[in-house]
Amino acid sequence: MRRWRKARERALQGDAGIGTLEYVGVITVAAVLIAAVVVSLTSMRPGDHAQAAMCRIMEAFGQGGDCSTVPGGRAPGDYVPPEECVVSSNGREENGSITVVVTLDSGERWVIEQLGDGTYRLTRAADVGVGMGVGVGFDVSVTNDGQTYGVGATADASVSLVVGGGESYIAKSAEEAKRILDHKRNDDTKDFWFGDDNPLRDGVDWVNEELGGSNEFEQLDPDEWFVEGGVEGEASAGVNAIAGSVDAEAFLEAYVGRTNRKDGTSTDYLRADMGIGGGLQGHGVTPTGNDIYQQFTLDGSMGAVMEVDRDEDGNPTAFRIRSVTSWDTVADESYSGPGGIDGDPSFTERVVEIPLDSAADRRLATRVMHAAGVPYYPGITDSVNVSQTVLDRFNPADLGRELGVAAADRGYIYEQTYTTGSTEDGVNAQGKVGLELGLSAETIDSTRATTDYRYFDGTGMVDRAECVV
Repeated sequence: MRRWRKARERALQGDAGIGTLEYVGVITVAAVLIAAVVVSLTSMRPGDHAQAAMCRIMEAFGQGGDCSTVPGGRAPGDYVPPEECVVSSNGREENGSITVVVTLDSGERWVIEQLGDGTYRLTRAADVGVGMGVGVGFDVSVTNDGQTYGVGATADASVSLVVGGGESYIAKSAEEAKRILDHKRNDDTKDFWFGDDNPLRDGVDWVNEELGGSNEFEQLDPDEWFVEGGVEGEASAGVNAIAGSVDAEAFLEAYVGRTNRKDGTSTDYLRADMGIGGGLQGHGVTPTGNDIYQQFTLDGSMGAVMEVDRDEDGNPTAFRIRSVTSWDTVADESYSGPGGIDGDPSFTERVVEIPLDSAADRRLATRVMHAAGVPYYPGITDSVNVSQTVLDRFNPADLGRELGVAAADRGYIYEQTYTTGSTEDGVNAQGKVGLELGLSAETIDSTRATTDYRYFDGTGMVDRAECVV
């Protein structure tokens, strides 16, 4: 069942004290607000948009003046989102767990992304978690290339507290990014056995170079690094048989964290994801006696992120809200196993960003957060207007239109669609009688490709070609 959950993009890269229902509110309100922004783009001050479009046409033919002076007509480059887009990526995630009443989880993942400016970004991340799980049944299975073999029947529910973090490096090429990854792994190994900064470690580095090795990237400082903590909960049920499996799962994740950059700026974020899915997959026999693989599954997920950018002094400079949705239905069969079925899910991510240059901007950001159930955010939500919050919750469309006008005037509006794919290998052995006992390990290789990217340029949504595969 985790075929789709693990394949989705994690860490759409804080503050505690908000509960599960509020996190669900973040997801649903974000989706409603951004939908209202997208719908309102065609109706926001049409006269200004027409005037801006005419100015650009005249400018293209050497006529007219500076289009940035036209109401609603910022310079074309001012509408392009400053965030570097991800064209494609590939990565790996490795997870393991030991369950003896209390579940101990650990995971490590890395991803190399091709960015729109031609550079590559390597991100390494790891997390550890502790949780409780209850259930009934047993499961002994092996997963190879996404296909599960084994026997078992389980039903369980669990909740985990998770703490994680990671770091990112910008490289000139995919090959350089891979070299950084290899060297950072070597550095971790040396740190474990010899320490980080002492004469013994210096000697090990010297021997490595004398034998033809390289320490070039081992001490490279990251361009960004992040820490986050949160809670993950899920409930699932499934049956594994020799020929196939049937399963169902629901999950909710909620995290708060911060990304720091070497220039001193940072981004606080709150993110939440939820989803449901299930189906049947396995081998069957055709009327002519041939073996065939069949898959009938339905998966859906929604996620949201609220972000606040801060300058090197910690002052808030921008507020951003993201909404990610995906629905994936597969009803297919293949003579070549799972590899013959196109089941890669597609995700749509929409982003609205406004600057926080004025008290009015901060009040608007506060209204969005309060409507989503976030009671407090340092430097933003300095007061609570209960009547306004109630009004916004009952009428999020109007709040979305106000957010859209502010983003169109001074901020950014953009959306992208991307597909993800994954192959999974692992082993699972567990028994459940009220409390879980067992262990599991898995390795997931994933890919991502952006198929569409558009942004609002003052007159409408236009393509950003350099961001698409």
